[in-house]
Amino acid sequence: MCGIAGIFSLKPMPAADMSRICLQFSEDLAHRGPDDEGFVLIDTNWKPHAFAGNRSLLALQLPHIQSAEGEYIGGIVHRRLSIIQPGPQGHQPFYDENHILSYNGETFSFKELDNAYGFQNQSRTDTETVFNLLKTLTAEAVQQLDGFFALGFVNLENRTLQLRRDTTGVKPLVYAQTETAFAFSSETKALRNFLNAVSINPQAVFHHLCEGIILPDQGFYNEIEIVQEGVDVNLKTLETAIVYYPENEEKPGADLRTQLQGSVGKRLMSDVPLGFAVSGGLDSAAVIGLARHSLGPDAPLHLFSVVSSDPQSDERQWQQQVAEYNRAGWHTLAIEDAGPHLLEEVARASDMPPIAWNNLAHYELCRLAQSQGVTVFFNGQGADELFGGYPDYLYRDFWALQGTFLGKNQLPVSYGTALKENLKLQAKTFMPFLSAMAAKKHACGLISLDLWQFDLYLPRLSHLSADHKMNADFYGQKLSQMLTWEDLNGMAHGLESRNPFADDMQLAKWLNVPLKDKIKNGYTKGVLRDALKDVVPELVRWRVDKKGFTVPDATLTWKHRNAWAGYVMSDLLDAWSPRTKREILLKNLKEEDENGLKWYFRLAALSVFLQQSHP
Repeated sequence: MCGIAGIFSLKPMPAADMSRICLQFSEDLAHRGPDDEGFVLIDTNWKPHAFAGNRSLLALQLPHIQSAEGEYIGGIVHRRLSIIQPGPQGHQPFYDENHILSYNGETFSFKELDNAYGFQNQSRTDTETVFNLLKTLTAEAVQQLDGFFALGFVNLENRTLQLRRDTTGVKPLVYAQTETAFAFSSETKALRNFLNAVSINPQAVFHHLCEGIILPDQGFYNEIEIVQEGVDVNLKTLETAIVYYPENEEKPGADLRTQLQGSVGKRLMSDVPLGFAVSGGLDSAAVIGLARHSLGPDAPLHLFSVVSSDPQSDERQWQQQVAEYNRAGWHTLAIEDAGPHLLEEVARASDMPPIAWNNLAHYELCRLAQSQGVTVFFNGQGADELFGGYPDYLYRDFWALQGTFLGKNQLPVSYGTALKENLKLQAKTFMPFLSAMAAKKHACGLISLDLWQFDLYLPRLSHLSADHKMNADFYGQKLSQMLTWEDLNGMAHGLESRNPFADDMQLAKWLNVPLKDKIKNGYTKGVLRDALKDVVPELVRWRVDKKGFTVPDATLTWKHRNAWAGYVMSDLLDAWSPRTKREILLKNLKEEDENGLKWYFRLAALSVFLQQSHP
C-alpha cells in the first residue's frame, strides 16, 4: 500500500545532500504512494525533524524538506497509498523524540492490540499501533502483527534500525551498504539510483534463464540485499545482523471454514474500492465467495480476469460461473491484445526480467482493475502450498498414497504419471548430476558455460517429502515469487494486493497437518473443498483440471518474435548467452516449438532488463 525508504551515514551530510537523496527516494517510490509523502531527518544530535514534500497533504503544515539547514546523519522517507484513514491522521513517518517508523502494510488486529496493551490510538490507524508496539516490545513485536508488512523502525536512544517484513513475503524490502552509508527501500530501483553503479548477479541470471525462477534471497544486483524476515543495524557502525522468526508448530484449532472466513473478512477492511482476480479455479473462487458471504448479498463485487482465444488457455466459462454465482460485475482482459511494448513496460516497473507471459498478463490485469477505480486487489495465491494442490506433492508421497490413486479419477494425475514422476525425483536425489545433464540438454547451449558453475535450485528440493516441500514452497521460492510479482505489478498501478491464503498467523498452521489428511475422497485439497460448500459453484468446487493462471505463452511469443528479435540478438546478452546459439534459435524458431519460444521469451526479457538497468 506504500513505499518506504531510509538512509544513514557515518559522516554527517549537508542538508542539501540529505534532502536530495530523500527526495530521489520519494520520486522513485511515487507509484507506490501517490496520496502523501513524508520525511523525517535526523540531525547530528540524533534528534528527529519532520518535513513535507511536494505531494504532502497541505493540512500537515510542515516545512518543505528543501528548507532544511545544518547537517544530518539520517533520513526516513514514506510514500502513502491511503487505504485506512485517508486523511492526515495516517501521515508517515510516525515519530516521537526517540523513535521513527516508516511502515508499509496492514495490521488487521490493530484495535485488539490497542485494547490488549492499553494504547491510546489518537490517529485510529494501524500504523500508530505498530509504532507503540515496537516501542513496547521491541524484538518480539512483529510476531503479534496479524497482517502483512514491511517496516523500518529507528530507536534513536540506542542508535539501532530494525528492518522487518512478514514471513510469507507479501511486502518487499531491500537494503544496500557502502563504506560510509546504509540505505533501505521497498524496491531495488530506489537503491540502484542511490548506489549510482551496480553490477548484475550472475547466479540470479542463471536461475532466470535455466529454471525460470527468482530465489527469495537473491536479487539481480550484487550490491542489493533482500530482507527475508529481519535485519538489525547498528547505526553507529552500520554493522548488520540477520533476524529469523521462530517457527510456528501449532496445529490449527478452529474449523477451517471459520478460519477462511476470518482471513478473508479481516482483509476486507478498507476505506477504498475492492477488486478480485478470478482465474476460474477453486482458490480465487473461494476468496470471492467468502467475501460475498462477509459483505452481504447487496454489496457490489467487481471481478477481473484474463481471457484468451486459445481454447487450451481460456477459462472464461469457469470465470463466468463464479461471476454469476456471486452476482458480481465481471471485467475481462483479452491477452492477445497486448502489444510487444508490454515486455519493456513490465521490466521497467519491476526492475527485473519477467519470467513468463503470466507476469505480463497480471500487470495488464492490474491496469484494468485500476481503470475501474479499484485500489485493493484480492488474489488466491497460497492455497495450493497450504492444502496440497500441486501434483508435485502427490509425486513425492506416491508410495504412501498409492492406494489413493488406484481406482480413482478425481486426482489431477494418473497412477502411472505419479509413479513415473516419483522415480524421477528419486533419481535426482541419488544422482544429482542427472539434473544438470538434463538441464544442459534442455538449454540447447543458450546459457554461457561460465554460468554452469552455479547449482540448480529445484533439484535441491527433490529429497523433500510432500509436507516439507509444502512448507518450503509457502515460506520460500514458489509463493514468494508469485507474491513479489503481485506486489510490483499492483504497486505500478497504485493497487494493494491482498492474499487471504498467505496468512502466516492462522492459515499457515495448516502446514503442520500432513498431506494425507488434506486429501479426501480422492480429491486433492479435499478439506478445502469441503469447507467451501455454499460459497463456490459446485462445478468449480470439484474441478480437478485447473491449469492455474494460464496464458498461451508460446502463441504470444511467436506473435511478437519479430518485434523482439533485436533484444534476443543484443550485444548485452553476449556475456550470458552465446551469440551463435541465439542466431540458430532465431533462424530455426517455429510456431509449434514451445521450448524454443520459452527460451526466446526469457532471453528477450533478460535483454530488456539489462538495457534498462544499464542505460
